[in-house]
Amino acid sequence: MNIMIQIRGLLLLTACFTLSASQDYREYADEYGQQDNLYADYAIKQQNKGADGGGGAGLGKMLLVGGLGWFTGGKVHSKRLTNKLKKAHLKEQKTLYAQYYNDVYKIQQQNAELSYAAEQIQHALSQMETDREMEAVQRDYDEFKSPDIDGDDRISRAEFSMYVKNYLSNYPGLSEAEYPMFDDFDHDGDGFISFQEYAQQMALQISQAEKAHTKN
Repeated sequence: MNIMIQIRGLLLLTACFTLSASQDYREYADEYGQQDNLYADYAIKQQNKGADGGGGAGLGKMLLVGGLGWFTGGKVHSKRLTNKLKKAHLKEQKTLYAQYYNDVYKIQQQNAELSYAAEQIQHALSQMETDREMEAVQRDYDEFKSPDIDGDDRISRAEFSMYVKNYLSNYPGLSEAEYPMFDDFDHDGDGFISFQEYAQQMALQISQAEKAHTKN
């Protein structure tokens, strides 16, 4: 506001000086009628006056232009800084999102690999259990076939008695009373021992022996 008042005052002062210079020149020419060199001197004087008065106006203009330049430059600089900060923020967000998705993908991959490994281990354990059971069945079947002299996949009473005598002869410390009886295996009482009956009876005897060992 002060600058505007100074500028207006300087403009008014300049106008007054111009009018005064014109009036002085007419009076000067009419009264004295001097030569052009006198007018030249007068004109130089008035020019010097105008120069002295115009310094304030020039200063005001310089202040006004400088103020406008500073304000405009500040706005431009502020806008550039804001844009720069926005770009930096967006770049940082993109980097964080990319890192987040990469981490999630890696975790998913690790979970999938762990799940697959667990399935493989479970399958291996299941296969081992199956193999163990199959080995036990095969071992029981081989033992079952030992008394089966005629190879009809069943043991008669005569075949059973002959097998027990041969077995006890190899182990003199055992008596026939300590060995299971034929009727213990012949669950359906048809006079023959099938492999199923043999396996069931052997499993029962093993379970009873484990229970007796636990009590002792």
